[in-house]
Formats: sequence, structure tokens, C-alpha cells
Amino acid sequence: MSKRIVSGKHNLYVKILGTVLLFVFLLPYVITSLFGNVNSAGTGGSIDALLKSWEKELTGSNIYVENTTTSGRERIPLEFYLLDKLSRSINTEYHLEALKAQAVLLRTALMEELWETTGNIRGTVKVIDSEYGSGILNENIVIAVTSTMGVFLTYHDKPAKVAYFAVSNGRTRDGSEAFGQGAPSYFHAVDCSRDFLAENFTSQKAIGRNEFITTIENSTMISLPADFEISDIYINRDLSGYIIDIKINTLPSPVILSGEECRQLWGLSSSSFNIEESGNRVIFSVRGIGHGLGMSQYAANEMAKNEKNEDYISILEYFFSGLILTKFE
Repeated sequence: MSKRIVSGKHNLYVKILGTVLLFVFLLPYVITSLFGNVNSAGTGGSIDALLKSWEKELTGSNIYVENTTTSGRERIPLEFYLLDKLSRSINTEYHLEALKAQAVLLRTALMEELWETTGNIRGTVKVIDSEYGSGILNENIVIAVTSTMGVFLTYHDKPAKVAYFAVSNGRTRDGSEAFGQGAPSYFHAVDCSRDFLAENFTSQKAIGRNEFITTIENSTMISLPADFEISDIYINRDLSGYIIDIKINTLPSPVILSGEECRQLWGLSSSSFNIEESGNRVIFSVRGIGHGLGMSQYAANEMAKNEKNEDYISILEYFFSGLILTKFE
């Protein structure tokens, strides 16, 4: 059974968003092994005691994560898995409310995967997560998971697809521009005006002209004309400044690469970039870190830190208007 949550701060149903995450599940999780990670972080007995006080709730859910690695399979209570996943998916020094928002997104992604594979929100969701168990917990990580326990985002009464990333280029992306008309309607572009303060907000990468051309030809299996110039590239951007695709006119058909393909091919931090040629080098000037869809973690942290003291519900509502915050019971 689930229930919708009304924000005490806004007195309205909370709305939110989503995209795609990867996860895995295996054998029963030994609680003392997680405590070992806590102690190794130098947090002392306070976190150990906090975990033990929530042990029944953390392990009592009838939703599990089955993680498969080269070592075998492990079946882990959902909320326990989230402790480790949260500590690995965001800067753990961020404000507690930003950590709570991230915890809800991670839980939602697992619930959505479970729904897609079983048509149910109870059961076991299967993931492949070789890094599980490497997370280092602190008190806020534990509080973020336990204080949002069972809370996830829904769309049309089903777990929503959600997304998050590290730092925007100053604005998140609209899903319809990134994916076309089939995109969920709740992926809206919103301002993240303070993201420029983030470390590594801007970055550059330079490669040789020949390497640039060879990479395109190898990935498309199409030879570029001998007189090809970087200035011949047509760049199609969305309204947030991220590249939708680049096009190079060749015969018999043009070469087209999506912005995310470019990001992967050349190892760029985001698909918000400019291309210029300098001598025999091609220079990428990049803004932001990540795909730009959903919640900017840096912006969420800035919202939580500001004078309005935004809570995790307000943060999720800002990035994912159109979704309903729901609590699983």
C-alpha cells in the first residue's frame, strides 16, 4: 500500500522527475560488514549506534535488491542498499536536504526498474553493481535514507523514471528537446544559476585534428571528405545550450552524431560544449558535468544552503514538477 504525501511547507502534493539508473542484487547482507565501512571512515560508534537503532526498519522492507557481480549474487534489503548507493552517488558533504532528495531519486529508480520488470512495487529488483560495499557512511547519509524511508516519486500512479547529474551548464535540459516527443512531460528545463560556482564547472580538452577525424570515421564507418573543415560542422543545440546533435555534410548522406555520443567518443564532461580548431588541434570547451537531465546535485545543494532553507520536497518539486511524492507502506 502507498500513500501520497502532502508538503507541510507548501500544503500541496509534491511533484518530481526521473531517468535511468543501473542496479544489482545477491546473497543476504551481513550487517556487521557495513558497520565495518562506517568504522573505517573514522566516524566512531555514533554512526554504528544510529544504524543499529534503525536496523529493524532498514531490513524489514519486503523489497530487495539482488546484486550480481563476479563473486556471485547478494540479496539486500532495499533501504540498506540505498545507504551504500547514496554514499557513492553524491558528494557526502552536501547539505542534508540535498542528500534526502538524492535518496528519493535513487529509491524511485529502483522502484521503477522493479515495476518495469515485474509490474509490481514489491519484490526483488536485479542490478549489477560491482562497487557495492565500497561506500563510506556518515551520519547525514544514514539520516537522509532513514528520514525518507519508503518515499519515492510517481507519475500516473506508477514509479517515475528519474535522472540526476553533478553540475548543469547553468540550466537543466527539457526532455522533449533531448529525446523528442516521446519524452516524459515532466522533464522541464529550470535555471541553476549558481552552478557556475562549482569546481570544474568549465573544462577543456584538446586532441589532434587527425584523431578527431579518425574517431568520427571509425564510429560512423563513413569517410570524411579530404577538404573537411571543422567550420563545416553544423551544431544543433537545445534551448539550454546542450548539443542535440552535430551534422557533417558528406555524400551520399550526412554524418550525424548526438551530443551524448560526442561526449562519450571524446571523453567530455558534458554535451554542452564548443568546438574550435587551433593549428592541428581540435579544442573542446565544456560547461557542466553530466547529461543535464533532471536534478543538478550542485544546484540542489545550493538551494538547501540558501536563506530560504529549501527542504528536499521543495528541491524535488523544483526539478520534477509533474510528479507526485508517494510513501510506500
